[in-house]
Amino acid sequence: MARRRRWWSSALLAASVGLLGGCEGQILDAAKPGGPGPGGGPDGTNNPPAAVEQPARSVRVARLTHAQWVSSVQALLKLDAPPTALAQTFRADPSQSGFLFDNDARALSVDEALWGAYQRAAADLAGQVATDATKLGRLLPAGTTTDEARAKAFVESFGLRAARRPLTADEVAAYLVLYRKGPEAYPTMAAFQGGLRMVLEGFLQSPLFLYRVERSTQAADGKVPLDAFEVASRLSYALWNSMPDDALFAAARDGLLAKREGVASEARRMMADPRARDVVSAYHQAVFDVPRYSIIRPNTTRFPNVTAKLAESAAKENTLFVQDVVFGRKGRFADLLTSRDTFVNDELARIYGLTGTFTADFVPATLDGAQRRGVLTQVGFLASHATSLDPDPIHRGVFLSEHLLCQKIGAPPANIPALPAPNGRTNREVVTSHTEAPGTVCASCHATLINPLGFPFENFDAVGGYRTTDNGQPVNATSAPAIGGQKVSVKDALDLADALANAQAVHECYARHWVEFLSGRPAATEDEALVTRLGKLSQAGQLPIVELVVEVVTGVGFVNRHPEELP
Repeated sequence: MARRRRWWSSALLAASVGLLGGCEGQILDAAKPGGPGPGGGPDGTNNPPAAVEQPARSVRVARLTHAQWVSSVQALLKLDAPPTALAQTFRADPSQSGFLFDNDARALSVDEALWGAYQRAAADLAGQVATDATKLGRLLPAGTTTDEARAKAFVESFGLRAARRPLTADEVAAYLVLYRKGPEAYPTMAAFQGGLRMVLEGFLQSPLFLYRVERSTQAADGKVPLDAFEVASRLSYALWNSMPDDALFAAARDGLLAKREGVASEARRMMADPRARDVVSAYHQAVFDVPRYSIIRPNTTRFPNVTAKLAESAAKENTLFVQDVVFGRKGRFADLLTSRDTFVNDELARIYGLTGTFTADFVPATLDGAQRRGVLTQVGFLASHATSLDPDPIHRGVFLSEHLLCQKIGAPPANIPALPAPNGRTNREVVTSHTEAPGTVCASCHATLINPLGFPFENFDAVGGYRTTDNGQPVNATSAPAIGGQKVSVKDALDLADALANAQAVHECYARHWVEFLSGRPAATEDEALVTRLGKLSQAGQLPIVELVVEVVTGVGFVNRHPEELP
């Protein structure tokens, strides 16, 4: 019996692939990784940035990430808890070289091992639901009498949610064929429940569910308008990392997503939902490189008051700080770079030099304005870009160049020797002599792109504590980094934070990251008109972060796709 059940599931898979409108050749093939090329444009071409906003090439058939699979399964089956344990049996999602986030559709393929894991997970979940009257009852539509009518109503209603669009008549018929095989596959179950178990298992391993498929093909004026359900799917996975809810499906069904105002209204509703908080946090964790916080390992002899929990505390501070700025204060990107208001526990309070009584619980706090300003003067960034003993201006500078200015720094030459011992010199003097010696291969990058952005943080030690002396000498934090093509003189990290917050190039980089994150693809020349517009509005203080996100998802490039697919 088990062999027959698997045979019918495979037959349904073949039928589902055939109903994808000619896209089946991409479904189970490994993705062909693309990436930046040698040309002048962000997509590696020599094409100049587009003068008007338009869609860039994208992937039409994008596999769900494992995080999206978990959240979608929970929502689709209305489970009390996410099926995280099942997803842990999947092979890890790959990352795409040069892409900051984990949702690059070019890298998300299905190999034999993952396909087998999907099948096993589908069988497990279908069994859980079909054999539990309460769980199955949550999914059954009301108002039908005969089992056949109930099954058809179930296929249509559940299928709309699983495929994230209404099923075609052929698709409904295919799933009803599978339903009728329930007694053969599960002879010990009631025919109705056994049939729905087959249907559930079929949907959960179908490309209709496992992939986000964009079937629209009719081009007009150089773009392909997405239909309402495709827009709804893009919105839900961009803002919630999950499938649409009933309200978003209703907006698609009622034609509300055909106009910018309707998309904007739904986007604002979704950004006010708690599910958006995790997505916003995930974006900023990538931009601010919060995973790197895990390497924080200060020398306990030099820093005896620091515990092994510092990395965890720093990561939680970042999450609380970002969510407060974005959602609590309806803040702007500049607020992330300049705000002194944050959240601390007892360990962070000691490093920040705060007075008062603190515990392991996080509480709001305002940092010393003469020492701190924004996320770049918080412990997480400073301590994760440091050695166990000393600050690391090199990696601090590289981070700013790549993450805040979108300037890619090439890999260093092989066999670079470690920094020498200070021998009475300051940390800055050691780094300068080692990396900026005239005529060396290192000098061109370090003297112009890296060190000038890292040296303003010399007032902060290896755990992010504030200092005015280094090795018995006064700290020199002055610098003249190039920001947006212009050299800016700064006397310390506070000046640098203000300079970054006032630079349009930094705001454009932040917007470019959002375009990539929300679209699941690298930015291209077609995105540059949007990026420039958002950068100007953000730099002028006219665009809170929530509204910046709304601008991206209501843009021409989000609700349309390019006639050509991304390879």
